[in-house]
Amino acid sequence: MTAQSRRRFRFTPLAGGILTSLVVALALYFYAEPVFETQRELFFDSLTQWVPSPQSPDIVVVDIDRAAYQSRPGGDWDRAATAELLSALSDAGAKVVAVDFVFSSDCAADLPGNGPLSQALSKVPVVLGFLIADTLQERPRPVPPLALSRPFAAPELWFLDGAETSCPGFMDRAKAAAASFLVGDEDARIRRVQAFAVLGEEAFPTLGIEATRLMVGAGTPILGGDPAWLRLDHQVVTLDDTGSLRFVASDPERIAARTISAADILARTAGKDRLSGKLVFVGSSLPNLGGLRPSASMPLEPSVQIHADIANAIATGFVPRRDARLPVIEALFSLAAGIAAAYGAARLRPMTSATLGIIAVAAVVAATMAIYRTSGWLVDAVSISVALAAVLAVTSTLQFAHIRRAEATAREKFSQYLPQSVVARYIDNPGAERVAGEERAVTALFTDIESFSTLSQKLGPRDLITLLDIYFTEVNALVAHYGGMVDKVVGDAVHAFFNAPEDLADHVDKAIECAKAIHALTEEMRRRPQFAMRDFGRTRIGIETGQAVVGEVGAGGKLDYTAHGDAINLAARLQEANKFLGTAICVGPAAAAQSKQHLRSLGSHEIRGFAPMELFTVADPEQV
Repeated sequence: MTAQSRRRFRFTPLAGGILTSLVVALALYFYAEPVFETQRELFFDSLTQWVPSPQSPDIVVVDIDRAAYQSRPGGDWDRAATAELLSALSDAGAKVVAVDFVFSSDCAADLPGNGPLSQALSKVPVVLGFLIADTLQERPRPVPPLALSRPFAAPELWFLDGAETSCPGFMDRAKAAAASFLVGDEDARIRRVQAFAVLGEEAFPTLGIEATRLMVGAGTPILGGDPAWLRLDHQVVTLDDTGSLRFVASDPERIAARTISAADILARTAGKDRLSGKLVFVGSSLPNLGGLRPSASMPLEPSVQIHADIANAIATGFVPRRDARLPVIEALFSLAAGIAAAYGAARLRPMTSATLGIIAVAAVVAATMAIYRTSGWLVDAVSISVALAAVLAVTSTLQFAHIRRAEATAREKFSQYLPQSVVARYIDNPGAERVAGEERAVTALFTDIESFSTLSQKLGPRDLITLLDIYFTEVNALVAHYGGMVDKVVGDAVHAFFNAPEDLADHVDKAIECAKAIHALTEEMRRRPQFAMRDFGRTRIGIETGQAVVGEVGAGGKLDYTAHGDAINLAARLQEANKFLGTAICVGPAAAAQSKQHLRSLGSHEIRGFAPMELFTVADPEQV
């Protein structure tokens, strides 16, 4: 090929950008769902927090908190106390009460508290929840009304093998039964809830849906469609392809505004105007009573507040959702925006193109916020932004190469080993230093489940999620109980810190006590039928303390409070060291030196990436 022919068929930057726009648009349509699922969900979490959503004034949460406990004789909350609470709510004029507890044991009518609770359940319309179980010993009741509109295909996720219900005598006095379990996504966050649970031939709505239906006085709900939709009178709620309903997680300020302590209800100090005609959710923010779950707004949100958020979505009609048309719209928009970006990048300097690219991404995020505010649609700004960045990168690279070729002849005899443009970039923009985080003593606790990879291969996703849902709920609650902070849940592992972000006295000993409690809990958990039959592995724990830099890091609107330092890395290695040490809890030398507990030396061992060191474990042989 002659030089003239090569010039004629040269791949121009604009042509490269247009081709890249087409490729990324097709990739966005076919592969964005699995590739960007995690990043997209985190963006949606942030989006629902950035944009205020409507709040129903008719939803109240009564929290059986520490003050309620302390208000009782002996400092204990029992069924008699719950009966008093329900009676007080009835006297105050509550329209519907949804209870986020399952009274499944000690069902004999003559046991203390059972009689008063049965009577109280008949004073006000009460919705009792039930949980997932391996078997069905007592069928939930009363069954809420439901009609079907054909065609209708029930999502597979709705079907349950069994349920844990309240005592028959309590269910007979209740207004309706509803599903109160919460299943998190892969990162354990609760973002959505199964709209219905099917047991045999009977379908039960989730707690928030049924309670709201009773509160607004809606008639028989209607299910139809494939994917499914739910009609409550004139309101149609579109569900996702798994039959789940997404909701907006309330921030702590909104949670505080709608929450009343049960102690104030019993003391009759809460005004009746706050309860009269309202939908009241009863639950607890205490780890020993309520399920604390990670949500889009909080690392640990009480499950009763999550049910209230679900009810708020139904009551206000504001349900975040991914419309079925959005993937096509997003792909076409990415194609058009990519072509425009390619046209600009082919005619502008790289730095100017990069600046316009940042502005374009900001405009996309702003547009998604506006669309979400008006329609509740969750537009995937993450994949669109990545598509624009890819087009800009390819076009700018080709453009830069084109410019360099044009300059090559003129600069040939002045060329140097390092191009002047690169030198100028370093001189003119030396790079601002990253904002330093706070340096403080942190005790890190890392956990891991033994043989988890084998377990995940043997179990289906649904069974695995059910086990992990229980596991993380109880383990994370223990970390919070001992004053720690769950930094993140990665796969089957929990990463927790003590003495961050707030000061914690004796944080090393608190971490070791927490490790003991986790070990005892998980060993007991392994003996439970649903865990034992699946040969659930033991939990290994590593603990070390030391100076670390802690603070918020991240990009793209998602910030994560985390820590960095040798102690953090060593804690992770010590968790792994339990494999060859034959222990369940391994404590590093710095933590052992600061601990007041009686620890047992394991001798000196070499840890990958660290010098040989003396390791320790808890002294009680039952704990290792």
